[in-house]
Amino acid sequence: MSSEESGQSKWVGIGIALCLIGAGVAAFLNEPRDPAYDPQTAAEGLPRRVAKLLSEHTATRQVGPAPEGPIYLTVRRDGHRLAETWQDGDNWRAQVATALERLRADDASLDEQADTVVICLPYGYEPLRLRRKRQPLSNIYRGARGLELQQGRTTVRHCPTEMLARNVSSERLVDDFRKAQELSEDEFYEQASARSFEAHQLLVKLGDKPVVHRMLRGNTLVEMKDVNRAGVEGLAKAMTDWMVNSLQPDGRMVYRYFPSRGDESRGNNMIRQYMASVCLVRLGNYHNDPKLAEMAERNLRYNFNHFFFRDGDIGLITFRNKSKLGAAALAALGVVEAPFREKLAEYELPLRAMTRHMQNADGSFQTFYKQERRDNQNFYPGETQLLWAVLYEQTGDPEILERIMRSFHYYRTWHLEGKSERGRPNRNPAFIPWHTQALVKVWMKTQDPKLAEFVFEMNDWLLGVQEWDGARYPDSRGRFYDGNRPFGPPHASSTGVYLEGLIDAYRMAVALGDEERRHSYRRSILRGLRSLMQLQYRDDADMFYISKREAVYGGIRTTLYDNSIRVDNVQHGLMGILRILETFNAEGPW
Repeated sequence: MSSEESGQSKWVGIGIALCLIGAGVAAFLNEPRDPAYDPQTAAEGLPRRVAKLLSEHTATRQVGPAPEGPIYLTVRRDGHRLAETWQDGDNWRAQVATALERLRADDASLDEQADTVVICLPYGYEPLRLRRKRQPLSNIYRGARGLELQQGRTTVRHCPTEMLARNVSSERLVDDFRKAQELSEDEFYEQASARSFEAHQLLVKLGDKPVVHRMLRGNTLVEMKDVNRAGVEGLAKAMTDWMVNSLQPDGRMVYRYFPSRGDESRGNNMIRQYMASVCLVRLGNYHNDPKLAEMAERNLRYNFNHFFFRDGDIGLITFRNKSKLGAAALAALGVVEAPFREKLAEYELPLRAMTRHMQNADGSFQTFYKQERRDNQNFYPGETQLLWAVLYEQTGDPEILERIMRSFHYYRTWHLEGKSERGRPNRNPAFIPWHTQALVKVWMKTQDPKLAEFVFEMNDWLLGVQEWDGARYPDSRGRFYDGNRPFGPPHASSTGVYLEGLIDAYRMAVALGDEERRHSYRRSILRGLRSLMQLQYRDDADMFYISKREAVYGGIRTTLYDNSIRVDNVQHGLMGILRILETFNAEGPW
């Protein structure tokens, strides 16, 4: 380079640097700044303690965009709400202190009782259209945006953290508001108006180790850097704790739990109950733990004592006068994978007979015993194929292989080319993980290329259903949901079961040396794990409103905005994670 070129390059570099500095200064000057506030001006006791924490912790040193209007504050102890209020003012830090002083004036015990203060700082108000039978805020906004309702001189606001803690939809809040105003639907929709708003969410944890958390949707955001061996092992350990804690002394497994209410659902489902049994069996096998094996046996015996019936040589799992193919297949699967299999032989053979009985000559299945029903084709046939694949893996029985391949040929065409009576394609993500798990097991023994081709075709397509770059909020990344296609709402159990299938597809790609698929499946698996980690109850931030934490810890929320825990939210993901850990750990550090 000549000296002239060198000089030109130097001045160009200085010019660029000056531009960058100028842009940085402009950004700094234009960026909203937190208002100055001296915490020593707050009243002694709880107001000053909270004010000092807000001034000391980096989580609150910069809150922008600037809050608008009243702020919301709630005081809690052990998850129970002690007091709440909205507070007007121009300086949000002063508003917090004033609100706490007012609440303490009504209840002096707050100084001693409070262990948590949750603060919402609204901003970004936008008008909403109120329509009959429609949620003013779609589900993805619940917990992220708040709701303001107005009619006449009455204004009611609901902060996102409150909506999460109550597990309540915007539709329900609108209906409650209308009834409180004693208005007919016609009057309400003529007179009422609504707005939504964003809100900075702050959790102030008091006690021996006080801390302030910035929250997103009442939680802390899980980053991809957290999805590593240690993080996933922690995820699995806490999920296992939930399964163990949810098994009752008599062997009954909690089906669904409502953290906001602190009690169980009265509902039940045998497919999900026996999947829980399979999960307990696999946990015992994975850890080689006799205590977990004993729990699995106790659970299976409870289920058989309450739901197993015979019709001659046919064994049935019957609940509410329905005997489903999938329930029988999963009940049998729990037995055939168990180390105590011989103890439950009286149930295994009749249940296996039921699955054979339900297969038609063309390879298709009837799905309900002695009923002309063929619904749930995306689930029950694959669950049966998985049972048979495990049996074939164990025995190499050619008769079992013949049945598997007959169904494989039928359902490959049904899935890829078939249409429903309404003309919709049969292709659905729910079909994929069950058949993937079954066919990979068979392929491992037969090396049949047709099986590998179908597994890859299914799972390549499934990756397009996973949410990532287009996610509206970063906490939804990694879930399997496509709002533009009619595959149903997002659900933790769906993410979990897709991971079960994807890890097997991954293992097949590795075995075949398919590096492109190995990379894409692994990336999808890690993203799915991020989603489950986001949904897990693990710490003070995501359990700030939970009063019975022992019933919740380690559980997986149904969705970001529905905090209920259903047993399949946990069991599917956990069964996938056990295989993920086994596979990825064997490949080296990750």
